[in-house]
Amino acid sequence: MAHSRTRLSRFRFARSLTFRLSVAFLAVSVGAIVLVAVMSWLAATTEFTRFVGQQAQDDFIFFVTDYYAANASLAGVDKAIRVRVEKPIEQPVDLPRFFPFPLASPDGVVVNPNDGYPLGARVPAEQLAKGTRILQEGRVIAVLLPRPAPFPRNRAQEEFVRRTLNTLLISAGGAALLAILLGVVLARTITRPVQELTDAAQRMAKGELGQTVRVQSRDEVGELAHAFNQMSADLARSDGVRRQMTADIAHELRNPLTVIGGYLDAMRVGDLQPTRQRLDAVYDEIQHLEHIVEDLRTLSLADAGALVLQRQEISPRDVLQRVANRFAPQAGNKQIALDVQADAALPMLKLDEARLTQVLDNLVSNALQHTPEGGEIQLAARAQDDAIVFSVRDSGKGISREDMPHVFERFYRGDQARSTLEGSSGLGLAIAKALVDAHGGKIWVTSQDGQGAAFFVWLPMALNAES
Repeated sequence: MAHSRTRLSRFRFARSLTFRLSVAFLAVSVGAIVLVAVMSWLAATTEFTRFVGQQAQDDFIFFVTDYYAANASLAGVDKAIRVRVEKPIEQPVDLPRFFPFPLASPDGVVVNPNDGYPLGARVPAEQLAKGTRILQEGRVIAVLLPRPAPFPRNRAQEEFVRRTLNTLLISAGGAALLAILLGVVLARTITRPVQELTDAAQRMAKGELGQTVRVQSRDEVGELAHAFNQMSADLARSDGVRRQMTADIAHELRNPLTVIGGYLDAMRVGDLQPTRQRLDAVYDEIQHLEHIVEDLRTLSLADAGALVLQRQEISPRDVLQRVANRFAPQAGNKQIALDVQADAALPMLKLDEARLTQVLDNLVSNALQHTPEGGEIQLAARAQDDAIVFSVRDSGKGISREDMPHVFERFYRGDQARSTLEGSSGLGLAIAKALVDAHGGKIWVTSQDGQGAAFFVWLPMALNAES
């Protein structure tokens, strides 16, 4: 069993990103090291061979010059060169060995044979021009004919070549070892944040939301970690909202069901008689349930992008006036003034009048909830660039700063954020936002404590006109 676990661990490591990155870094590094080592070796040996050849050539020219100075001619120079080669003068092993280059007289006659140049042969002018002229007192005394490498090396030169090769091999091995270490470190540096992200994602898949990882850099991996943390926070927040919404829906449904069940049970056992007043109470609760279900259906359609809009041309002022007329009795009972301010010349809008009316109804109903007796609610519409902006202002006590960011959340419970009127589903402002979004518009609220609240609905004319 232990052996099997060891094999499985090795197999997983071989498939890991760390292993593959390490191998990739090593392959690239070793390839570069081998290439540099080979090029360095070729360059070093080539230059050293050229140096040895130049040294041998200089030694040969020095010998020829001395011979000419002693004999005033090159007659018999080939025999002297042969004697010098066969019986070298005792000298340290680190001096260059004497090499017999082919030699010609200034007129091109070979005076020292070698490398395909027989003694006494005449060298063509083009080959003679490629040779090295040997001068004495400004006069050409001979021409050193070109001879290809290699040239013989002495013991010290061979030792130098060997040590150079060993140095290159040691350097390449050290560089390869360093490349392995740096490759592993760099691979782990890259893969460690990825592994942390993987572990956090796996924990989230098991339901442990709200996971976060460390942001250790500002590169692409750091940006990925930051995006993951943001996504995790959003998911945790959405899950909390979902749980709260589920609890709120259950609460909203429980109350009317409890009333309906209580009445029906009492009537069923004979404790209560089914009077008109009691049946009306049951009917009202059923209507409340239908209202909640319809609101939830509207929100689900909006979330799925399946909300059907019946667009038609409407007058902004006429819509506001009809909404004001519908709420006039309620406003009159609370002695609240309803004021409509909209120019009759405002451009026509092509949108779903029923849905826009539903938005304005929710806003006005919410305003009536929070406007005291003797207050005022203003319904207005105005043109702004290529859009129409509707507004509903009240003279209530306003919305607190803590509630402002949450006013359009579903079932949010705040002092001013949700209407709690009897029969309300608690989804009015959330539905208003969903309907406005479906029209391609925007909705927002401004408020200060003690100075009322103002809700604004921005609808683009161009988008409506094209629809």
